[in-house]
Amino acid sequence: MTEKEGFSLPETLIALLLFSLSFTALMHYQLALATGAQQQMQQREAWQMAWLRFEGYQAIGWQSSLIRQPGPTGCTLLQVTVTSPLGRKAELSRLQCQAVTD
Repeated sequence: MTEKEGFSLPETLIALLLFSLSFTALMHYQLALATGAQQQMQQREAWQMAWLRFEGYQAIGWQSSLIRQPGPTGCTLLQVTVTSPLGRKAELSRLQCQAVTD
């Protein structure tokens, strides 16, 4: 009887199991990266909408509030809070002062 070269059935099954586990772990990692990138993009968009709210623009579907409070002499403190349709929130404050003319 001659010996055949190659892998046995148990070796092949173990290799397939290790490949499947590795592939599944990489897919979960890729999903986590994609989710993180999407959340970061939504947060950037929330900051942009908050800044645009200072300029008077209010996006459809976004909740926002603009609060004006007296600040130092001749200045107004503006505070904006926006919430995206997906729940991302951004808050900005800006001190707006009148130009002094002589």
